[in-house]
Amino acid sequence: MTADPSPVAAARRAAALARRIGARVVLLHVISPDAVPPDWEALQRELAPLFEGVAVRFCLRHGPPAWEIVAAAGAEQADLILMTRHGRWQSANDLGFPRFLLHSVLCGVLLEADCPVWVEPENGDPAAPKHVLCAVASPVHDRQTVILAGALAAMMGARLVLFRAAVNAFVSIPGQQARAQAWQDDVVAAARGDLEALCRDMDVAADIRVGIGEPAAALLRDGETHPGGLIALRRTSRQWGRDAVLQPLVRGAHGPVLLYPGAPRPPAAAPPPRHARLKGFLLVLFVLMLGLWAIHDMFRRANQVDCTREAYRCAVRENLIDSTRDRMNQPQPKAAPKLGPFNRVPPEDASRPGR
Repeated sequence: MTADPSPVAAARRAAALARRIGARVVLLHVISPDAVPPDWEALQRELAPLFEGVAVRFCLRHGPPAWEIVAAAGAEQADLILMTRHGRWQSANDLGFPRFLLHSVLCGVLLEADCPVWVEPENGDPAAPKHVLCAVASPVHDRQTVILAGALAAMMGARLVLFRAAVNAFVSIPGQQARAQAWQDDVVAAARGDLEALCRDMDVAADIRVGIGEPAAALLRDGETHPGGLIALRRTSRQWGRDAVLQPLVRGAHGPVLLYPGAPRPPAAAPPPRHARLKGFLLVLFVLMLGLWAIHDMFRRANQVDCTREAYRCAVRENLIDSTRDRMNQPQPKAAPKLGPFNRVPPEDASRPGR
């Protein structure tokens, strides 16, 4: 199924794939609520010559584009969704905006689709890829990805290449070049050994490549070194910010990228019976009322404490006022006059006669 607002590149790739593997193509166009409806008849006439000899059906839907694309893929039981990555993904970094915000439709499809999603560059070459570069993050969890990538490579007549990124030892051990080089060789040899063991265990004939550094950067460097290939990998998260490989790889790859879905979503649980829901509602209501009563009791106790403290302050204040008033009402004793040098009575002289 092909879905894209600028469908020429995606239509060419879809036609080439359909002729090679004998697939049926559904050309989907979604009109968002805030978009101007295009000339649907003219668009069909423009794309029809690209699908000569291919079973093709045109489909038109209305609504949010990402949601409608995923829903249409489920309704059509599509094996693959093919979309185009626009050139503004590469130039958005110069504007200072996150690139994924500029094409939310592609991001929504990549993260929500339950089938593989093929991301084609806007000016991509519709020729069949020369090799399929399958990124292996875990030899245990990526077995299904290796099987699907191998089947796709066999249908397209391409060579399967298993790729794994090794840790950059020169960044981990700065200043120790000899030890870092030895450790780097050991890490690369261990990664190559894991891939060789995976090929022997799964009985898969594939070339092996090991990159150094972050997985996304290593994949991009390998794509530049060996052009003309398809990068295939497994989605590790349904949240754009948590997938450290998907975002830089999709926006920086010069060739097509094929994203396989991760683990299937768990089936939705059956709704609980009515009485169970009523019990849950009553329990929540009881807990809510208990919390409100606890808050009310806390405020009541705090108010009582405040009232007790204020009453105590008033009692102390009144007692202090009464004691002060009593002291002021008591008669004060008269103080003896002070004798100075001029009003002091001289002492009697016993030596005087007549005294």
